[in-house]
Amino acid sequence: MLCSLGGWQQATAQTTKTQLLAQEILREGLALYESERASWIATDLLMARQPDMTGVVGYLTYAHQDSISTIFLHQAPDKQAIAVKYGFTFARTSILPATGRNISARPVSAREERLFALRLLVMDELQSHKLLKSAYGFPENTRPNVVILDDNQAARAYVLTGPQEGGVLPIGNDFLMSFTSAGKLSKIERLHNSYIPMRVPEGGQTIEAGMHSHLPAHPYITPTDICSLLLYQDALPAKQHLVMSNEYVSIFDLPKRQLTFLTRKAFDKITKDQQKSHSPGE
Repeated sequence: MLCSLGGWQQATAQTTKTQLLAQEILREGLALYESERASWIATDLLMARQPDMTGVVGYLTYAHQDSISTIFLHQAPDKQAIAVKYGFTFARTSILPATGRNISARPVSAREERLFALRLLVMDELQSHKLLKSAYGFPENTRPNVVILDDNQAARAYVLTGPQEGGVLPIGNDFLMSFTSAGKLSKIERLHNSYIPMRVPEGGQTIEAGMHSHLPAHPYITPTDICSLLLYQDALPAKQHLVMSNEYVSIFDLPKRQLTFLTRKAFDKITKDQQKSHSPGE
């Protein structure tokens, strides 16, 4: 039996260090989610118009203060300048089809050009795996989704595994890529060692919470976990998700978008006490 996130918080207080870490991971996870959701909605809005995609070489999603924009980039046959051909912008608090505002065709900004160049570096690395030194390997019926973030920190790229079938919550097979100040790809970190396509069990049972485990290298929930849990929550409609490691347990409350860390020792004690309190005859 699982108590609510509030119950966990009442049972044990987080240290200042873990509180700050939880806030940082949650903030990064929400930024990833907003970027991916904007990309989804903008693509759907564009495809509904049956647009001319001649010369479109890719897309880019990025945040600016309280808004987030997805632009679709066009390149002339001479392979020189790129420009914005289509685009939509949303309030970060309301990324919905009805709230998308059209972006007219225009030249790219310096920031957009820089971020798209980083995206191309990531796509080239996924094909060549020069830095990783081994093939990335995306499972059947999946494809890589690339998210570039650069707000308040150095630019970084996340690569998530996106399912090409419904009813799947994708966990794992994801990467964090770092760049130098000069815009060179410098480091690749594998965030999970495997890919877990989570599905609702047959029979239509109500799911109180989802769960997966992490190895010691990543003892807490990752920003990519938070992004996927929110983005694909219809596939696994659980209000809470737990990430278990040897030393810590991360508890993410999806409706409240709250994240709590417990030590594994504290979590096991709470669970044991709950089981005792709900045992027959007690």
